[in-house]
Amino acid sequence: MCGLLGILFTQQKQKNMYKLLFIMALFAVGCTSVTNFSNSEPTRYPTRLRNEIPNYIEFSPDGNLVASGVFGAVRVWDLRTNKSADYATRVRNETPKVVRFSPDGQSIATGVFGGVRVWDLKTGEFVDYDSRLRNESPLGITFSPDGTKVAGGVFGAIRVWNLETGAFVDYATRLGNETPMFVQFAPDGQTIAAGSFGELRTFDLEDF
Repeated sequence: MCGLLGILFTQQKQKNMYKLLFIMALFAVGCTSVTNFSNSEPTRYPTRLRNEIPNYIEFSPDGNLVASGVFGAVRVWDLRTNKSADYATRVRNETPKVVRFSPDGQSIATGVFGGVRVWDLKTGEFVDYDSRLRNESPLGITFSPDGTKVAGGVFGAIRVWNLETGAFVDYATRLGNETPMFVQFAPDGQTIAAGSFGELRTFDLEDF
């Protein structure tokens, strides 16, 4: 009986070894098919910390600037000069998840602790637009096509702010405790959409 069990155990080990070799062969084939790297040398733009990876890269409309969320700031690099400028977040240890240029390329926005912050790129001055909760950072920040509004996912809603007046309207999600991660205006600026629990929701925007 013991001898039979030993034979069965050995056969099982061989089968497992064959499976492992087969998987390794597939992996090797897959690797060789995706290692055709370009010989082009990269242009490097340093972050604030050496051990961080920037969040959500965004080009300006004219293609001359590139921005990203870094530790404690939105960093904007000028691709023509390789110089950078930092736009500080509300809390020093937060890293913006989404960064957006306005359609005219004159402003930049991101979600910060407790709201959305919009900077004037030339002066560095900013305006904060409060979210529903004081301890949340809005997600999926986006400008309307005409640049007069900014929207983001907040707790239980899509919030749309009027940049000139600071007024806002909330469009409820399906669940009261979810925060939309992605928000998008329609090209005509009359509709807004976001993912909600089990569905995609669109809303006709109110005038305000």
